[in-house]
Amino acid sequence: MSALPIDVLLPEIRAALTPGSTTLLQAPPGAGKTTRVPLALIGAVEGVPPAPGASGKIWMLEPRRLAARAAASRLAASLDETVGDRIGYSVRGESRRSANTQVEVITDGLFLRRLQADPSLQGVACVLFDEFHERRRDADLAFALMEEARPLLNPELAVMLMSATLDLSDLRARLPQAAVLESDGRAFPVDTSHQPPRNDESLPRQVLRAIEDHALHLPKGSGVLVFLPGLAEIRRCQDVLGESSSLADWSIQPLHGQMALADQSKALQRCRGDQAGSVILASAIAESSVTVDGVALVIDSGLSRQLRYDPNTGMEGLETVPSSLASADQRRGRAGRQGPGSCIRLWSPAEQQRRPAFSPPDLQLADPLPLVMELAQWGAGRGEQLPWLDPPSAAALAEGQQQLQAMQVVTSSGGLTGLGKQLSRLSVHPRLGLLMLEAQHQGCPALGCDLAALLSDRDPLAGRMAGADLHHRLDALRRDNHCRQQRQLSRQLRQQLKALQPSTDATPSTPASAAELLLRAFPDWLALQREGQPGRYQLRQGRGAVLQAGDPLWGTPALAVARLDMGQRDCRIQLALPLSEASLARLTTADGQWRDSLRWDPDQERIQARRQLCLGELVLRDEAQPAPSGARCRALLIQQLEQDGSLRALPWTEPSEQLRCRLELLHRRLGDPWPERSVPALLQSLDHWLGPSLESCQSWRDLESATLDEALWTDLPWSQRQELDRLLPRRLTIPSGRQATLQYSDDAVVLAVKLQEMFGCRSGPTVLNGQLPVTLELLSPAGRSLQRTSDLSGFWRGSYSDVRREMRGRYPKHPWPENPADAVATAKTKRWLKGTAS
Repeated sequence: MSALPIDVLLPEIRAALTPGSTTLLQAPPGAGKTTRVPLALIGAVEGVPPAPGASGKIWMLEPRRLAARAAASRLAASLDETVGDRIGYSVRGESRRSANTQVEVITDGLFLRRLQADPSLQGVACVLFDEFHERRRDADLAFALMEEARPLLNPELAVMLMSATLDLSDLRARLPQAAVLESDGRAFPVDTSHQPPRNDESLPRQVLRAIEDHALHLPKGSGVLVFLPGLAEIRRCQDVLGESSSLADWSIQPLHGQMALADQSKALQRCRGDQAGSVILASAIAESSVTVDGVALVIDSGLSRQLRYDPNTGMEGLETVPSSLASADQRRGRAGRQGPGSCIRLWSPAEQQRRPAFSPPDLQLADPLPLVMELAQWGAGRGEQLPWLDPPSAAALAEGQQQLQAMQVVTSSGGLTGLGKQLSRLSVHPRLGLLMLEAQHQGCPALGCDLAALLSDRDPLAGRMAGADLHHRLDALRRDNHCRQQRQLSRQLRQQLKALQPSTDATPSTPASAAELLLRAFPDWLALQREGQPGRYQLRQGRGAVLQAGDPLWGTPALAVARLDMGQRDCRIQLALPLSEASLARLTTADGQWRDSLRWDPDQERIQARRQLCLGELVLRDEAQPAPSGARCRALLIQQLEQDGSLRALPWTEPSEQLRCRLELLHRRLGDPWPERSVPALLQSLDHWLGPSLESCQSWRDLESATLDEALWTDLPWSQRQELDRLLPRRLTIPSGRQATLQYSDDAVVLAVKLQEMFGCRSGPTVLNGQLPVTLELLSPAGRSLQRTSDLSGFWRGSYSDVRREMRGRYPKHPWPENPADAVATAKTKRWLKGTAS
């Protein structure tokens, strides 16, 4: 074996892993923790003998199937043995182990199932959690369950958490009993630089620029590893790079989790000798646990796909987020595994400072249903007493438990029902387990298992332009070599289903039955096409969804959706089946509900009463109804005014507004019993003063102005209505003898009158028993404002002379006496006055 940096630490690691111990091991990329530690524990590393009396198997947990297979292959190669002898592996649908196997590499999901079946882990001496920094849901849950069971059922079990980027300060506080070991990494330098994007530069173009600037001068056969967030970005980059003449002699290939394991393994190998080099466009699958041969340059997009559960929609999906500093360090380390290398980061140094140190654990972001199901199977309720490293959201667990109760899977106390116990024996998501049981009930168990296998695994037709139709996948499952993994899983699920209860005689399955099975698992993902919008759908739970243009399902009226990619607004439908009219009719008969609705139609500006047949948020039928009850109209009209925040919609007339202002003015001046009639006060008491007048109305046009006036008088007896006219009259007689109209506001009263009409009057008028002077707006003979005053006597003595001097030349036909207080009030000209006098 060639020397690795971790070799010097192996004796200390072996000494720390005593029965019952817990150890934290931090070793940078390339240190050799994955390929050395398991061998040291079985005494297969020279100079590191096994501990005296050590016995039992060693299980090493990896986050992905590819990593498990790759790790087992490297370990076995180190011993010059074939996989399945002393080193074996087990992943879903595939296993290579024997009676001689001492170290078995397994995925964390498989370990969780084994732990549920045997909490004592009989025969296991040590469990190694590799790449624990990824904090995957199954790994965190399995660790918590194991830590609860270990002291009671297997106190001799040794545990080690291994990672290149463990947050040791945090884990030390949570696991104070653990020994902490740190190893140096491989001493191959990696030169790191940043290449921020240019204006309007797409990610594929940014990757191409980085390759052309930094890879073309590399030695022949060198590898370039490009980290991208997901399959869509990998495909776009593959298209752009494939069209570049500068890379004509380069191998360009993808590496992601939806590829078959055999294809993933091929991507890890060097390019052919006749090629200039290889560019591997990889998802996070290449971030840890695997070595991509010959890589001298890493290009990091700085983006990751993070699991996210939305409790508002009940949907789990992946969203693209900036990767953490720990992830960036892991990716950078891929360039220095076999020799000096370089890393180009496609973001700025300033952005580097804003990135999170670590990604949040999946347990805090993921769909809570599988977690609640596992806790119920364990007998842990909502897991309040489990020794979590980072506990999941209590609200999410409560929501998940509520959903499973509605599905009759768990009891109110958190235990499994009979149905739940059946589902726990099926190694699929609870929803897919319900699908399988429904298929068994309908007499088509094989179809149910095929669907569950397809939806539990990667899409076998990903990247083949197959569209979203699951029928194509079902056909491929039965005949395509690319579906070996799913076909094997389907066979396993059939055995599990058969073990639950005897199978009924199978009946021929139809496309409709397959779609109905999907709706048993995902009832809220029934999708109806929006009217006049082909390819755009509304889901039963209310959210929008879209089909990619040109999809074979384009234009299908109804879909049973099985997989969605969450977007900012509408989700993208990834897998679905067409739902027939007959199936939709059966579902509507069983689950549809009639709802009477009352809404305000802003176009017609009136209330509309409808009766709708609904499935969740989907409206299947919509019928007009007769006029609703007055009380409902009253409530809706008041709601409209409250939402508008004003009273503009009411049929105000000038007398109505003046009545409101007069009442408000009296309230401010005298208080009770005069009611407050300011606009804010009226908005706050709409139901009291206006509500009774609205019961016969379905639009604002139905409310007459006289009715509005009467509503403003609410609570005032007839005597006070008369008192209002005495205290705040609408009209009064001015010196010219004319009846003039007063204009009221909430806190003042104004009289607009021609200046000559106030001659002979030494003081201005008042209201409110003489307590409130009327503000005079004195006008010119042409009706233009000359002066505004509430002190007429002062005006005559003061500024009148200035007004007279300016106006007498402009209006010479009208009188402008020097002493207006002694003059005769008039609205006429001097000539008219002379004619009258003669």
